[in-house]
Amino acid sequence: MKKSLSKTLVVSFLGGVSLLGAASSPVAAQESVSISDTAIVIQGYEFGPAVPKIVLTLDKAVSSVSKEDLKVETAGVERQVQKVYLSDKDGDKTDKSSKYITIQMPVTFNTEANAAEATPFSYSMETYQNNWVSTYPVSIQNLKVTSNKETLELDSDSDAISNRQSKQLAAFNNRSSYSGIYTNPLTQAEEELTLNYAAYEPEKLESGAKNPLIIWLHGQGEGGTDTDITLLGNEVTALTSKSIQSHFTAGKQSGAYVLAVQTPTYWMDEGDGTNGAGAGNSRYTEILMDTIKDYVANHPDVDSNRIYLTGGSNGGYMTLNLAIHNPGYFAALVPQAAAYSYYQYERNEDGTYVTVPSDTSLSGTDFVPTNQINFDQDQINALKDTPIWFIHAANDTVVDPSKYALPVYKALVDSGASNKWFSYYESVEGSDMKNVSYLGHWSWIYFFNNQVSGVQDPNAVKSASDLTGFSPDNKDQGGSSQASVGDTSYQNIFDWMNAQEK
Repeated sequence: MKKSLSKTLVVSFLGGVSLLGAASSPVAAQESVSISDTAIVIQGYEFGPAVPKIVLTLDKAVSSVSKEDLKVETAGVERQVQKVYLSDKDGDKTDKSSKYITIQMPVTFNTEANAAEATPFSYSMETYQNNWVSTYPVSIQNLKVTSNKETLELDSDSDAISNRQSKQLAAFNNRSSYSGIYTNPLTQAEEELTLNYAAYEPEKLESGAKNPLIIWLHGQGEGGTDTDITLLGNEVTALTSKSIQSHFTAGKQSGAYVLAVQTPTYWMDEGDGTNGAGAGNSRYTEILMDTIKDYVANHPDVDSNRIYLTGGSNGGYMTLNLAIHNPGYFAALVPQAAAYSYYQYERNEDGTYVTVPSDTSLSGTDFVPTNQINFDQDQINALKDTPIWFIHAANDTVVDPSKYALPVYKALVDSGASNKWFSYYESVEGSDMKNVSYLGHWSWIYFFNNQVSGVQDPNAVKSASDLTGFSPDNKDQGGSSQASVGDTSYQNIFDWMNAQEK
């Protein structure tokens, strides 16, 4: 990465000086230490990315460092300093003299902005997607270090946006793309498409054993051409953690592959470059399937009978859409806050959606729903035999569950489909940030926090003539029932995923 430029002030406390008449005794040589580089450590949280650490590089090693009187600002926000210590270049603490210093800071969440304080992301109101901020100023004042038994104070001002570190992102060490020529479903024109992806790959197993594959499809805000945005916009990096990977074990199997695929626009783009209503076929349906098949073909240690597809919001729509167009390919689906519409919407003559002004919509416009069913018998038949576990929150005002996931799920269980589950929450409550209530749309937080366990009673849903069979539940993590297949009950969604096999 390109190193940031630092402007450094060095202050030295000199040894004693005495004056004898007009002549003075020799002055002790001034010790000089400066900050030559400033890096920010990026970490994914349930709410998105934040900067919990700064790693400073000095031009020479020092023997100790103190946080006394230290003041730190990142992106114009004064930060509380939790710890300061000598470290290696990656920010790991060392007991030896070092030219690296790590400043550790607690992360806080701004409920009004729905983001971490001093977040490295900015949200575009033109594309409705996240981007890295253009600048990330870091100000260091009164950093006390000891060199050759002298105490020095270091100040520094720099822009660190181009100097980022992240062990979580580094775990996704396979970054590539897939391209091809496809027919636009709206215009019928041939077009070249490219999807980028990032993959976490566990160590290859001996004796021909294989690991399952989890595929994550992002929401509206994580599209573009930088897969780091996809991994950090939602806490996809959590899928590589021991707490989640430990659920994917059986025999010689140890862990799961994780593939995060990114669309340049939106998964719900039906061909006109805009975010659709979730009632049609995505322009990326074919290329996404080809990307997945190409990845699996080039990784023979992936168990092709245990490929699990999941995604949030836009990605929840695409989870169902892709499975409907490729019935029987996936071992299980986990659509979250899924924007796959149960109803159709009014369309213009060219096939685009009719829109009307809206004071409540983020874009300022809304689609016009009809009473015509979109999730019909053909779609039910395509998904009937695939294990599915839905996740949604009742207070989701972005993707109203009563128009999307709830009637879709009810249609499936009403058809007699089995191994269909629904974790339905009242609201989305924080774990990284205690006592913080997030937007109701962010129900995928429970998934990445490994908290999804309870489900709605499918018999209660089926027996009700409307949607009153659902009962949102935070206390039991989605519902008072347990997912069960045959004689086996599952108290964790990842245990259930691991057990699903074609």
